[in-house]
Parts: sequence; C-alpha cells; structure tokens
Amino acid sequence: MITASDEPAQVESGERSYEKLIFDLDRTLVEHDQSFADVFEAACVACGIEPFCGPEALDLATRLVGRQSTGVDAETFDRRVFETAAAAAGVAIDSTEFANAYDDALDNGAVSLRPGADTALAAAEDYESALVTNGPERTHATKLEAVGIEDRFDTVVFGSDVARVKPAVDPLERALKRLDSKPSRTLKVGDSLAKDVTSANDLGIDSAWIPYGNRMRASSDPEPTYVLSSLADLPSVLSK
Repeated sequence: MITASDEPAQVESGERSYEKLIFDLDRTLVEHDQSFADVFEAACVACGIEPFCGPEALDLATRLVGRQSTGVDAETFDRRVFETAAAAAGVAIDSTEFANAYDDALDNGAVSLRPGADTALAAAEDYESALVTNGPERTHATKLEAVGIEDRFDTVVFGSDVARVKPAVDPLERALKRLDSKPSRTLKVGDSLAKDVTSANDLGIDSAWIPYGNRMRASSDPEPTYVLSSLADLPSVLSK
C-alpha cells in the first residue's frame, strides 16, 4: 500500500520523477536477527543494572533525541538516546559505558534483509544510489557484507564520515554532492520519521517512509511524501 501526502513534481513525458536514490540501512534495508530484549539485557548485565526499558520506550527516546539533537555526532546521539530512556525510567546510567556494552552485545554480522528489500534494490538498479547511515563504518560495513550489498551503492556515507548525523542534513548533503544530484530529483527511503524524513524535508527531498513494526505517525511527526507498507512498494513510486 502506498499513500502520498503530496504528488511529486510534474515531469516531461519520458522523464523520470527521480534520478537518484538515497537509502537508510538499519530497519530500512536490514534488521538484526538478535532480539532487542536479548541485546539490551546483555548490556544491562555487563553494566550491573536491571533492564530499564523496552523497544517502544527506546524508540520514543530516539524520536525525542532526534527532535532535540540536530548537531551531534553518531556516538553522542546514541548516548543521548540511552540517557533519555533511562531518565524516563528513573534510572541513572553511565551512558558511555552502556552504549559500549550495547555495541559489544550486538552481532553486526547477524542481520537479514527486510522483506521487500530485494525488490526495492532491483528496482533501483537503473538509478545512481547512495546509502546514508548514522552508524560508524567499523560496524555498519559488516552489516553490508553480511547481506551481500556492500557493492550495491554508488557511494556510502557512514555516521563516522560526518560531524553531525541525521536528523542534521550533513550526511544527505554529502550524498547529494557525491551523486551530483539536486534535492528535487532525489528520493530518500527510510524507516525513521525523526531522522530520515526530517533531514529529507529540511533539504526539500521527497521521502518514502517504510514504518518498522507497528510504528504509527503522530501529528507532531514530520510528514513524508509517501508511506509504504513494504519496500516491495518502491517500484510503484519510481514508476510515477
């Protein structure tokens, strides 16, 4: 299912609406095989504390930090997410220690493509494309290799490549420059309203949002151009 809040710009006959594509990675193209509960519990055990939140609370914390922190690097962003979730639960943590423990518990080689990813990537083969992720190269290159898409993109912008990660526009600006693309001719594909859609909107880039899990858009959330029920719907957007 596809819904559109706004129709894309009109184009001449034979001209495609979009020339370049920018994909997010985590929870857009790939998802971890490990359960959140197992990874989170392992991090808590390593830090000697009781588990203080579930995935919904951490997702909410991510959205809050995304709205409030538009000028931070990847490591600071992650620490603030854990700090926010812990504070909401009334728990004091060493956010640096916890973020490191969480990273240690997470197997970045144990990932799988999300449903519809093969269809979306096949439809994108005729386009120049970029991958833009907030994760550092040291961990996220492993994910790309694990699912066999390390050579699929014309350029990759990792969180470790920029001083400010999404929702700041820096990573998308770098991708646009590398692709030699205009915002009006580019489509951003991602799962995060707070990070992917916000940064795309700020640059005037159309966005295709693929909700992860049962995520619903709240009235305070940024509005994507398209809402896709699956990555398999992307070819319908590209054919417009």
